[in-house]
Amino acid sequence: MSFLNKQNSMITYIFELGLIKGVDEVKDFMKENSSPYVFNCSEPKTIRFEWFLSEDEKSATLIEIFEDSDAAKLRLENHYSSHLVREFPEYFEIKNFIVLGDIKSDMKEKLGDWNADLRGFVGGFLKN
Repeated sequence: MSFLNKQNSMITYIFELGLIKGVDEVKDFMKENSSPYVFNCSEPKTIRFEWFLSEDEKSATLIEIFEDSDAAKLRLENHYSSHLVREFPEYFEIKNFIVLGDIKSDMKEKLGDWNADLRGFVGGFLKN
């Protein structure tokens, strides 16, 4: 069954990134920091976490999808308390950070530090 123009609670992060280090180092970083065990244990409402690399290997995209705003908030909090907060900027320059979905007001404050481009739901369909 499909639901047309029905708002859902999912939140999507899309990071457009420029590579700072060499492509082999970046690929290793991507693979080492993509463990499903970490996300399944400490972030049970994380649905998707995937890296993509451009053909010219000069830019990357990280996509993260969460069940709801609370899960997206937990991801940011875990990021702030992990080694990634120091290491991520050594590998990537954030060119654009897009947040899709209707986030709670407490998330808007946290995302202000990231210069996130916030985009709320307007229409579409969701297939179950």
